[in-house]
Amino acid sequence: MSIFDATQKHYNAAGVHPTTDPDDPRSQFAVDRYENHLSKLIKPGMRALDLGCNAGRFTFAMEDMGAIATGIDFAEIPLRHAKEVAERRKSRCQFNIGNIAALPYKQNSFDLALLPQNNGYLSYQTLESLTVQLKEILSDNGIFIVIIHDELVKRAGEETLPERYDIQTGLIEGSRTIPDKGTYAAPWYFWTVAFAKYIVEKHLPLEQIEQIEENRFMLVFCNKS
Repeated sequence: MSIFDATQKHYNAAGVHPTTDPDDPRSQFAVDRYENHLSKLIKPGMRALDLGCNAGRFTFAMEDMGAIATGIDFAEIPLRHAKEVAERRKSRCQFNIGNIAALPYKQNSFDLALLPQNNGYLSYQTLESLTVQLKEILSDNGIFIVIIHDELVKRAGEETLPERYDIQTGLIEGSRTIPDKGTYAAPWYFWTVAFAKYIVEKHLPLEQIEQIEENRFMLVFCNKS
């Protein structure tokens, strides 16, 4: 099973968790963590794309900051919940089912794209493909924000890592157990800040890196002609 299929199956089985539900206060911690940083980049009326939006907590947060926000995800169950939340809130947020590897958007559709700490589901090739797409989809001087853990820092000293790590692909085997539903494959790619920077910068120049927490970084790239 590909990582795409495994992740899609896992997130559809997981459904909507209190920590990902925009209507549950327990999900607010994730938005609070980045709000001060994102609010400096999001301008009123900016067209923003939430890549891998799940149930839309960052999509709605960007709308609250003044953006015209769209979320895209490949998991139908959380996306359905996002649409229900939007209807209840009378939100203008739009939610699309789709694959990051083949975004369904035209040239100059957005001014900002956010990849909020879910880069681990993307292979190195997929992140580069996404960046190439964003070069067309983003407006001139549009920005691509990548929020990332550095796996080298995170997993230093992890004894089981060599057994689960595929040296040729960078994929780390893993699994998650969902109560009353079973155990699902949850593979993850080994990313470092330096490698993400190297791949994206081949197509979009880096504007800034901010360290948000001890091992949480925000990389901002700009679509300059």
